[in-house]
Amino acid sequence: MNPPKAKTQNKQLKRQAGNEASNETATQREFPNEAWIGADKIKLKHKEMPRNADDIIVAKGKLPISRQEELDFVKEIESAIILKRHGASVTLIPRIKRPDGEGFTSRSDAIVNGSFFEFKVVTGSMDKTGARYMDSREQRNNVYIRISNPTLAKSSVVDYLAKFVNNQRYQGGLRETLFLLSEPVRRKKHIFSGLRT
Repeated sequence: MNPPKAKTQNKQLKRQAGNEASNETATQREFPNEAWIGADKIKLKHKEMPRNADDIIVAKGKLPISRQEELDFVKEIESAIILKRHGASVTLIPRIKRPDGEGFTSRSDAIVNGSFFEFKVVTGSMDKTGARYMDSREQRNNVYIRISNPTLAKSSVVDYLAKFVNNQRYQGGLRETLFLLSEPVRRKKHIFSGLRT
C-alpha cells in the first residue's frame, strides 16, 4: 500500500499530465500551423528572461520585437512560471495581426490547462485592479490577475472585485477568475484565491 505522501504525488502527476494533454490538444486545434519554442531557449535583446521558465511553451508568433513588447512578454512569462509552479500547464499563444495591419487583435495571452486565459499584472491601486479586471473581461472569460502590490491585502482585493462583479451596472459576466497577491520578491510568498459565480 502506498503511503499518503506517495498517493498525493501520484495524483499531482496525473493531474499535471492531464493538464499538459489538454494544452496540447487545444494548441494543435487552434493553431495547427504555428511553430513553438521552449521559453528556456528564448534570448531577449533588452531584458533577461526569468529563471525557471522551462516547460513553458511559446508560440513563435508571440516573440517580442520592441523593448516594450519584451517588458510585456517577461510579465507574461513570470505569470506563467507562478501558474506552472502550482501544477498548471501554460502555453503562450501567438499574437494575431489586425486585418488593417495596425497592431494586434485583442485576444488571450495563453492557454492554461486547455482553456484560453487573459493575463493581467497590476502594480497599482485597488481601482487599477478593477480597471484591469474590466479590460480583461472584454477579451476572455478566464482571467489570471497577478497583483504585485504588497500593500493590497488578499481579502480586500477579493471583496472589492466581488462587489464590482455583483454591481447591477456590471455587464461583463464571470466564468472563472484566479487572483494572485504577491508580497515583495525577497519573501517569495504567493497567495491564491478564486472567485466563481
